[in-house]
Amino acid sequence: MKKKIAVLSATLILMAGAVSASGLNGDYKGNPIVKVTSNGKPLETGEVPAMIYDGNTLVPISLLRQLEASVTWDGDAYQVDVKLPEPPATADKSEVTKQQSDVKKLKQYAAAAELYLKLQTLGESLDSARTTIRLTADTMNAGKAEASSLITNAKTSYYKANETLTNLTKETTDSVYDDFIKHGIDSSQIRSILTDYQESARHYQLALDYLDKYIRDKKASDYNEYLNNNGKADNSAKSAREKSSKGYAEWSKNVHNY
Repeated sequence: MKKKIAVLSATLILMAGAVSASGLNGDYKGNPIVKVTSNGKPLETGEVPAMIYDGNTLVPISLLRQLEASVTWDGDAYQVDVKLPEPPATADKSEVTKQQSDVKKLKQYAAAAELYLKLQTLGESLDSARTTIRLTADTMNAGKAEASSLITNAKTSYYKANETLTNLTKETTDSVYDDFIKHGIDSSQIRSILTDYQESARHYQLALDYLDKYIRDKKASDYNEYLNNNGKADNSAKSAREKSSKGYAEWSKNVHNY
């Protein structure tokens, strides 16, 4: 902008110094034509171009309009009024800082909603594993031979859910929790959910182990241990799943309303 103003301030007559490049851009009535540019871009001239006249550089006032200047000709007074363009307003630093802060906060809100959704989905996976484990036990009690193959399906279902839990635990690092806290997100709730799921997974593993032994040895004590651990696993998973659902509803709403 300073360069533009400098050009405008010297619009009508610019001293050319010792100019001897006559004919470089052609002549106008015997006067060497001067090519005028703004930031390297040539300006369009009308019938009368800029030229060297009597050792001075003359620039038509029509070129000023191309530089966003307001030019008014007073024919009675033989006077030209030139108004230079106002420099662009400087952005309010405090407003820019606030906008940047808002963007960061919104990203954290979205990250929290996404994490709660993953935790909710994990709960559904554990619930699916629970159903398969229970079906295996029911089949065994009914004296059906397919119980041995169903226990394999139950283990596969559980291992898949447990792998998801392990990955989520690794992804949710201390820095993730710190960022949540900085933006007003209760990270203790997320920690509590993961702890509940970990406790649930531990008891599901024990339930599977005892159920596997029960299928093999037919001992009532193993079946009782299966029931005990399966019940504890269900309770922990249910608690975590409900918290996850509420968390997802809350933070997805916060993102929508931000």
